[in-house]
Amino acid sequence: MSWPYAESPGHGAWGTPSSNHNFCEEDYVITHYVAEFVNTLTNLTYVIYGINGLRRVGPRKDGGLFSTLAFPYWGLIGVGVLSAWFHATLNYHSQMGDDLSMFLAVGALLHQLQTFNKSPSARRTITFVILGVLIPVSIYHCWADEIYVHQITFATMIILCGRKTRHLVRERIPSAEQRSRLLSLANSGLGAGLFGYFLWNIDVHLCDYVTSLKRTIGMPWSFLFELHGWWHILTGIGSYVGIAVVEYIVTVEDGKTHRIEDGFVWPVNTVLRDLESASSGKKTQ
Repeated sequence: MSWPYAESPGHGAWGTPSSNHNFCEEDYVITHYVAEFVNTLTNLTYVIYGINGLRRVGPRKDGGLFSTLAFPYWGLIGVGVLSAWFHATLNYHSQMGDDLSMFLAVGALLHQLQTFNKSPSARRTITFVILGVLIPVSIYHCWADEIYVHQITFATMIILCGRKTRHLVRERIPSAEQRSRLLSLANSGLGAGLFGYFLWNIDVHLCDYVTSLKRTIGMPWSFLFELHGWWHILTGIGSYVGIAVVEYIVTVEDGKTHRIEDGFVWPVNTVLRDLESASSGKKTQ
């Protein structure tokens, strides 16, 4: 019920890998045209969640495909596309695209949070500040081939998004029970991302052991131990949860929760359905 691994040829249709990072999945063992097959395929998580988000906000009167509500979902799609390009080719330029794609979704989300309920002039100022940081950092990252400034900038943006999200939940959700459930949802998204980062580290630091295990059990069961692929899946879920929570808190009207789960997908729709039941006094079925 399995087949053995072939020896990696070391290069494929995109040439010999030239990226600084090459993850634990063996190169070009599935197909000559995709360097890391599972790591490429799992980026569909970002794309699927992003497309679902666009389908939700596109028809809204306060939304549209090129609205503030839509930009984080476009960023999520961009992460999936650029990360897939990197893992399929393992070239240096595609690696830069993958690295900088992290700024797309988080930068759009930070912009949405910081400009909410602000005046047009304040929105313009915030936009220029965010771009004024991200553009030089991106240029420096590509020019100097460094990672620390990039990581510090990304981590700072995540922290700012988290702090602002919690502030808006406390400010705009009147019910303590609803606030608790919404914050639990946000924490579950963060937890998914942190667990994905744990698996990412195993993939990086214990690669020899993981590779030995995968070769022992053979394909396709070994695909379950492509841990960087799980990083994509878990961070895709966590990112969608964060973006959806922010969308909810910036669009909810006076704490109304009637049918707010419509258009969202798992795991967000389940929690928001519970919020509706709690607000109406009905027992969740």
